Amino acid sequence: MLQITFANIDDYVEVYIYDFPEFKSLREIENHLSKYPKLKLTFRYLNESNNLEEFLKVVNILVTHGVSLLPPNFCTPCEMARGLNWQEIYIRYSIPLILVFQNGKIMVIMISRYDKNTLEQALASFDNVTKIFLSNGSIEPLKEEAKARLEGLFENKIKSQTSSSHFLPIIIMAALVDAINPCEFFILIVFLSLVAMRLGREAVLKFGIAFSIAIFTAYFMMGLGVWRLIGYVREARLFVAILGLSLGLRSILNFIFGLFGLSIGFRETIGSILNRKFKRVPKFLSEKVTTLLRNFSNKPLSAFFIGTITSIFLLPCTSGPYLVALSLMANLETQIQGLLFLTLYNSIIITPFLIITVGIYLLKIKSGQLKRWFSKGQKWLNLISGLLILTLSVYLIFYALGEI
Repeated sequence: MLQITFANIDDYVEVYIYDFPEFKSLREIENHLSKYPKLKLTFRYLNESNNLEEFLKVVNILVTHGVSLLPPNFCTPCEMARGLNWQEIYIRYSIPLILVFQNGKIMVIMISRYDKNTLEQALASFDNVTKIFLSNGSIEPLKEEAKARLEGLFENKIKSQTSSSHFLPIIIMAALVDAINPCEFFILIVFLSLVAMRLGREAVLKFGIAFSIAIFTAYFMMGLGVWRLIGYVREARLFVAILGLSLGLRSILNFIFGLFGLSIGFRETIGSILNRKFKRVPKFLSEKVTTLLRNFSNKPLSAFFIGTITSIFLLPCTSGPYLVALSLMANLETQIQGLLFLTLYNSIIITPFLIITVGIYLLKIKSGQLKRWFSKGQKWLNLISGLLILTLSVYLIFYALGEI
């Protein structure tokens, strides 16, 4: 097995793969290349019109400069006689098409070759000459004119090496917004109060930490799945940005209307129409959580279980900032950077839970005091979070449109 090395530890290597999502070849490529965290994998599904258009532009550049994309002894008139046009021919015989860039420079092109050995050979052969691994098994150099045109085509698509540091303050801001989670604060306070009454104050620390670790684990796993999904479906970023805008505006307007004793919340609006009062957490969910809180065992593992269930049930409370952050993480240079950012984000989220736990354990703060403090400060917390998520969503829209 060849050892893949790069010229510099800070090198940014991005791999573009053009193929159809249902093809076995794409899954094989992903399974193998995902083992290398320094690679930024970008999948271009050819059943999407914009990706197909980009693929054909690449094909046109290569063919124009004498690259033989079709198999040896290929009979183009024969294929056209069967009803295929030139685009369909190149789609059929030139995929998967793989382009490898290092720091914005194209280093390797692979045409309809995706076996493990060839992939490793291609990624280990970076030098001053761009190599083309053809479907017939041969390797040819890419002409400088074609290289310049391809790099020009992808110039605005490949992110700079500074993108991780560029995103860091934005990710931290989103995490701080997400950390303001009244739903989970309330459940933790009630839970730790029950622990203190039943098992004594000494047990509060263990149970509070177990609860916080559960929140971290559940959010991390859910975020990991959404992060990968957004990485594949880049158009989802605009949807997330619009969702964030609506949530941010709702929080800000609720604060303004709240000064006059009014609310524009969906829950309150429906309640006024039906002449009913709806709780922030649906009744069946609140009953489920209440049952869990009352029936916890004497082991901290029960706190982990309650924290996991709570995070799943109450994620909608503050899902907006998380989705915005995950949309930005999908553009990070490497998978390991994404995992580090995901770890940082969720560490910030659980910080208030740990502070509450320590406050009840060491400072002997009573749960009633915490509840009153959160009730008084909640509208201001909502205003701050609304302004921040609005700012993040506007940023994401401009970023998704390529303006930043």
